Amino acid sequence: MQILPSPLLSQIVKHFLIIENDKTVNVQHRMFADGNTGLVFNYQDPILHVENGLFNILPNIFIYGQPATFQNIISIGRIGMLIVVFHPFGLSSLLRIPAIELKNQILDLKNFYPIETPIISDQVISSVDVFNRIHIIENFLTGKLKIQNPSSNLASQAIEIINKNNGNLSVNNLTSFLQVSERQLQRSFEEHIGVSPKRYSGIIRIQHFLKLLRTNNSSQKPLTDFVYDSGFFDHAHLIREMKNISGITPSQYISQKNLLAANFLQISVK
Repeated sequence: MQILPSPLLSQIVKHFLIIENDKTVNVQHRMFADGNTGLVFNYQDPILHVENGLFNILPNIFIYGQPATFQNIISIGRIGMLIVVFHPFGLSSLLRIPAIELKNQILDLKNFYPIETPIISDQVISSVDVFNRIHIIENFLTGKLKIQNPSSNLASQAIEIINKNNGNLSVNNLTSFLQVSERQLQRSFEEHIGVSPKRYSGIIRIQHFLKLLRTNNSSQKPLTDFVYDSGFFDHAHLIREMKNISGITPSQYISQKNLLAANFLQISVK
């Protein structure tokens, strides 16, 4: 379920995403890049992050920057997460640190707000209503929001163009349209987004393909039509790009019956 933020927070928050499941025990999930960053509030059973063969219990409240690769997460009981999905520049704007420093990071919110984080965690966990949880979170975020217009920076202008073109725009065309150098654009993306313009475009192109796949799954349209409609040269090119971002193939993605979010799904462990 997605819920839009208040008008004030909409400058940095895309939407609130609620993920709940009472029937998952010791199940592995895959999370991969969708171009956005996030702040996760876990109000049910603990979840584990798998990295380099090690299992770490994630904090009740954590942030994640732009993923450099996919992440594996194991639920050991009921899932109950409220995710603040930021615009690509939103988390960096909120924390006022360069986005490149958050790349591929999963960090306890307590690192940034040591006093308030435990209080908010208790309030969110004890609340039984999703809208009350959102109200608590919005009050916290509003208090941290610096009055500004984050969409005025160069990177934000660029991602608006990239999104409108579903990722099918070369860096050369982008710099030409914005009348800036490639280096200027790269620096702005490092500061505000956390990945390069080329990488961000690739993520958006994959997400566009997956959206076509989800919305037309019951149609008789050949898969190759979606491939070409998304701007890929051929099926092999698509698979290579998708596995680089998500670690799975399109057929593995669409076969999942329990898609918790567009970029968060249950996977089989071999």
